[in-house]
Amino acid sequence: MRRVMLAAPWALFAYAAVITESQGATSVAECVQVAPENVAQGMSLEVHNTCDFAVRCALKWRVRCEGDAPDAAPRNMSLAVELATAAKRRLMASGEACGDRIWEITDDVWECKEVQ
Repeated sequence: MRRVMLAAPWALFAYAAVITESQGATSVAECVQVAPENVAQGMSLEVHNTCDFAVRCALKWRVRCEGDAPDAAPRNMSLAVELATAAKRRLMASGEACGDRIWEITDDVWECKEVQ
């Protein structure tokens, strides 16, 4: 893989958490920890569920590749994971769809909800 361009600092990625109805004032944003790290392949995300309930988390992002036509639609990518209480997972958001071309990640959104 060649050089990577990240469109925005991943430390500032969008984190959309939903307040769970069954847990009252407990917000998923308060008990799911996400630690992003830039790596050569893209963005590594360690997700740790410290909630007292299971959660389902989804990460969505778009990838644009070097040489794409200016009006070409970006590639929509996503990952989803369910985490039991105290579970941890490492996820990778990458531009592997571009092969050896330079790529850019944009429009990243992270969302976790209580598993009902």
